Amino acid sequence: MLTATDIAWHMRLHATGLRHEWITPNALLYAWESDLLTVTPDGHVCEVEIKCSRADLKQDLRKPKHSQGMLMNGSFFVKASGRSLTRNEAHEHKRRQQGAQLCRRPNYFCFAMPCAVYRNGPRIAIPAYAGVYTVDEEGRVFEERRPIQLHTERIAQEDLLALARKMHHRYWEELRRMRHAPGSTMPLVSVEQAVDDGAE
Repeated sequence: MLTATDIAWHMRLHATGLRHEWITPNALLYAWESDLLTVTPDGHVCEVEIKCSRADLKQDLRKPKHSQGMLMNGSFFVKASGRSLTRNEAHEHKRRQQGAQLCRRPNYFCFAMPCAVYRNGPRIAIPAYAGVYTVDEEGRVFEERRPIQLHTERIAQEDLLALARKMHHRYWEELRRMRHAPGSTMPLVSVEQAVDDGAE
């Protein structure tokens, strides 16, 4: 049974094969969290939403980025009254107040899921703009449907820096976690050795 981590790994390898860069899992760049963001050589962002079951897929399709037209039209989201905004939602709200006409969104959006989730059972209505990629038990990735380009704007340098910063902190946090894990015999490493290890 493929897990979300398995699918993310195989989609990362697939994106690398397409020469995508800045492959960042669990990224907070837009008004929502993205399971995986990749940046093409042309500076276009592709968001990959990972789903391991049909129920998860149906639930995701009810989110504002789909149901309120945020992805397709760049519409700003409308949140139920009385509910507080997340930091990223507040950032989009501020942009709107400052005169922005469209919410920030990726250039491409796609779903990635196990082959059986997409191919077995009644077909689930997926928005026309969304690409669909499936992964089999051997880790092979299949492009079932190519995503439609939502816009042509390239990612800003400050957003690239934000993605790099996230991976930087995640890398060092993982080293800290491994070093302080119960029973760990991991030696303290020099900065040079840590950077070399991360580049492999």
